[in-house]
Amino acid sequence: MSNFPPLSRPALLTWMVATAVAAFPTWEEWRFRLHPGPVEAHACMGNSGWLERSSLDPLRGDLDGIMQNVEAWAVPALLVLGGFLACLSSGNPRSAGRRTAGALVLIAIIKPATPLYASAEECGGPIPLLSTEWFATVMSSWGSTQLCLLSAAALVLLITRRMSGVTSNRQEVASSTGVTWRRPVALLVDYAIVILVLIFVVSPILGLTGIDRFLPSIHLGFGLLNEVTLSLDNVDPGRLLVLFVVFLYFWVQHSLWGQTPGKRLLRIRLISTRTTVRPTAGRTALRTLIFPLLVFMPVAGPIILIADGMWAFLDPEGRTLHDRWANTDVTRKVSHVQAQM
Repeated sequence: MSNFPPLSRPALLTWMVATAVAAFPTWEEWRFRLHPGPVEAHACMGNSGWLERSSLDPLRGDLDGIMQNVEAWAVPALLVLGGFLACLSSGNPRSAGRRTAGALVLIAIIKPATPLYASAEECGGPIPLLSTEWFATVMSSWGSTQLCLLSAAALVLLITRRMSGVTSNRQEVASSTGVTWRRPVALLVDYAIVILVLIFVVSPILGLTGIDRFLPSIHLGFGLLNEVTLSLDNVDPGRLLVLFVVFLYFWVQHSLWGQTPGKRLLRIRLISTRTTVRPTAGRTALRTLIFPLLVFMPVAGPIILIADGMWAFLDPEGRTLHDRWANTDVTRKVSHVQAQM
């Protein structure tokens, strides 16, 4: 017999409607890709401002690539389906519903903020990030995609609120409250630090030592993932050097302290599920090879990143796939004062 609790027809219908609504942006995206319509080309002479870069350009470029894959691979609809299964299998459907709805809202907000917008003036160049014109352009870009994602999030919250009564007699699993949302924020902090290290530490060292004459320059204007992703036809020493820096950044700090600056700031730490203490150097090396280095694989890299993130949002314990493969976990760091109370 199935362990899933019975659901009414209106409840199942609501989940189906939420899935269909979340899938509509993907249908629109593929309809446009298959029938893009006429293409117009324009050329500008001289410096039109496109050479000017912002310190936020790497983050914008990577998020833009991720959002394109999110929409193309129907991730919002998969999130709703995953949330449905998580609600059925867990004793706390309201928590699973909040995670699913939160992810949908986050996608709706980030999606229009990641494209590289151009000024309305002829050859005006890109619109500066976080400028008044940029905010106005982002807000004007809200449309059917945001409406669908926010509507799907509202439906998920509504139905999981009603499901709480149906599953209230089931045993609840361990909650990951406080960790699920801290992890992406900590990763964002570490991402920014890696970018700064590459630009202001690694690049100057290469220039001072003259090694840059033998290596391609490190350009991160369109994102770390976009610039460093490896394939059989673009393996060069410069990309390998960046990957080595990324590997050392996570491996050394996780091996020594179980924390990166991002995790330390968010008060979370990496532990081994077998010993509940900091993992060994070999275990953290394996974990780092799985994530983040696998993310730099061509084609499969963004899919791995999205699948890993989706798993963490829907996992009852908030663990990612690379944590489960490496037998590690990320938990909140409890102060000595709290532990003694």
